[in-house]
Amino acid sequence: MRVWTNVGQKKPKALLAKIFSSAEGPVYTIRYLSADSEEDEQGRLIHRYEDESYEVDDDSVAEWLGMDDEVDLGFTRVGEDAWVKGDPDSDYVPDSSEEDDTEDDEDEDEPTDDEPEEMDEEDYGGEEEENDDYE
Repeated sequence: MRVWTNVGQKKPKALLAKIFSSAEGPVYTIRYLSADSEEDEQGRLIHRYEDESYEVDDDSVAEWLGMDDEVDLGFTRVGEDAWVKGDPDSDYVPDSSEEDDTEDDEDEDEPTDDEPEEMDEEDYGGEEEENDDYE
């Protein structure tokens, strides 16, 4: 879940937290997943659940993520209680032999969706017509 938290800014910020227990009613005991000052061997910040627990109610919930596994949120486990953001293979670059060659098959003379087709004056119908609607 993401919980609205006052972190010393003008507006509250939604931080990632996990419910560690819930009482009867809309009160949850959570702990925040925060970046540690420690880095893994690839230089990514390690995230751990804080030692301190907090009680929050439904009004504090910014977003219900509906997931219990940190991997589903884009984290990779790097220890018993440690995660890093992203996939450890995210820096993988394919060999040139593995790249898709379909881009070379496109006709370079035809415009793509990304580049507008250039038009000549005759494409606009010749001379410009005056518009008397605006004065």
